[in-house]
Amino acid sequence: MNLRDGGNRIGALRIGKTRIALRQLEKPLFTDVMVEDAALGLGADEDRIPLSRFVDEEDMFTVLFNDLSLAYVNGTLFRDDALVGGGKMFLRHLIANPSLGAATSEKGSFANGQAEFSQGSVFRAVVDSVAREDVLICDDLGDEWADFIGVATETTPATISFYHAKHGDRSLSASAFHDAVGQGIKNLGRLNLAGDVMAVKYEGWDTSYRNDGAITAIARYIRGGARDEVEVKIGQVVGAPDVVRRVFIVTSSLSRTDVANGFAQAADGHPLRPNFVQLYWILMGFFSACAEIGAVGYVVCQP
Repeated sequence: MNLRDGGNRIGALRIGKTRIALRQLEKPLFTDVMVEDAALGLGADEDRIPLSRFVDEEDMFTVLFNDLSLAYVNGTLFRDDALVGGGKMFLRHLIANPSLGAATSEKGSFANGQAEFSQGSVFRAVVDSVAREDVLICDDLGDEWADFIGVATETTPATISFYHAKHGDRSLSASAFHDAVGQGIKNLGRLNLAGDVMAVKYEGWDTSYRNDGAITAIARYIRGGARDEVEVKIGQVVGAPDVVRRVFIVTSSLSRTDVANGFAQAADGHPLRPNFVQLYWILMGFFSACAEIGAVGYVVCQP
């Protein structure tokens, strides 16, 4: 099957019994791009491969069909009639937060001695109004599992939550979610907050937050007490048989109303823009990946 951009052929797909393969991708932007091992010097990886081959081998592409209920995402063919059925289940995973409408950056600016994240940043919105847990830790930078980790010890059941914060212009573009979804899925296995690696994490959280060359006074243990107290609280929650694990993508680039309007158009029989269909499927892939390990995925966005 040929791939075309307008009237120009740019590549080909091969549809097999169990997999769709990207056999060719020819665009000037990709022609000389090679994927190498980052641990080696530039050009030193003798096993480097073309970008198109890497995309194929890692199933990093999406195929949409005229039948909107079908999509091939991350190497798997999905069928879901919700896209043209009003999207009620999908919308349950979208949580509106008004503070994100005023966000102008992801992390804000930093200065030596600064005690809080900047007003107008998505990070500040997470701390002030999105994350409600009595234990909240900033895990941004370094070997990060999430931008923030929240642990609710005072609720029944207790919860462990990862928050991935992103900022962008308001749109229905799927491209704004690729990084956040990838990070969220990659770190699903960390939701247990268990193992020898936790000792290293606690030590890292002992240090104040640093960014843009500034040494701030922002404590990584934002809520829940000092390290000893947090360790005890997390230990109690991790051992609870009914703990609920959640992953939140917190973004200023999406509006729940815009998404609801898109579903309404589909239910009325109007054609959908490809970017909306792609957005739906990339987020459904995220929600499904969370469900597979017993967690729940959400997107917190503008109203």
